[in-house]
Amino acid sequence: FATDVYFRKTGLERSPGLCKDLEWISQQDLVIPEPSNPGVTYVTYLEELADKSAPHFLSHFYNIYFSHIAGGQVIARQVSEMLLEGRELEFYKWDGDVQESLKVVCGKLNMLGEHWSREDRNKCLKEAAKSYKFLGQIIRLIIL
Repeated sequence: FATDVYFRKTGLERSPGLCKDLEWISQQDLVIPEPSNPGVTYVTYLEELADKSAPHFLSHFYNIYFSHIAGGQVIARQVSEMLLEGRELEFYKWDGDVQESLKVVCGKLNMLGEHWSREDRNKCLKEAAKSYKFLGQIIRLIIL
């Protein structure tokens, strides 16, 4: 979508860190499981949503990053202590001030939101509930 240019190189990108973590895990002779249904379903939903509606997709974009920055830090510490002998995952290492990066992204989202119709704004809020539902299903895989 055309607004994606506003959300490149935000400082919130996680792919490089995730790749490093997966490489390290594979070097430890640990099995990296195949993606499971909740994750695959969510990715498919996001891909379809990105093609259809920027406001709806951006609701998920924000909620995913907010979750990783807020609650994800706690989960990462617990996983590190219980399973990784205290090793800090690269996924949770941020370049620069992560709170400032999130603030900048939030400002950009608010700026874009000013141009959305009331209907799109309302749908965006409803989409947030879907985001939390999908994320909750994925978290349950980790903690159960």
